[in-house]
Amino acid sequence: MVNRFDFATIRPQRLLEWQEDEGHCVLLRPRLRSNRVARWVARMGGDPYYRIRLDEVGTLVWKACDGRTSLADICVEMRERYGAEIEPVDQRLAQFVRKMLKGRMLAIAP
Repeated sequence: MVNRFDFATIRPQRLLEWQEDEGHCVLLRPRLRSNRVARWVARMGGDPYYRIRLDEVGTLVWKACDGRTSLADICVEMRERYGAEIEPVDQRLAQFVRKMLKGRMLAIAP
């Protein structure tokens, strides 16, 4: 899906709440769709969220997915930070974004 588009035009936007823990992003995916049921679960002592902990590279990408930064710019930032060890950066980034789009954690900003 992402490979068919020009990296310069795709600007991913985060759809989930998140927090930072020890330098890594933790995505908060609601367990239940209904806010009322989620509040009830929280009152009963349960966590209303699935917590998805990203690694260092995932954290860098997640923070850059602000709806304004293009995939091409994210590739540049990844190369600057990690050098040759991150290659092939475009394929790795496309795979990450594809998974996040499929999981409805990211959207493509207009």
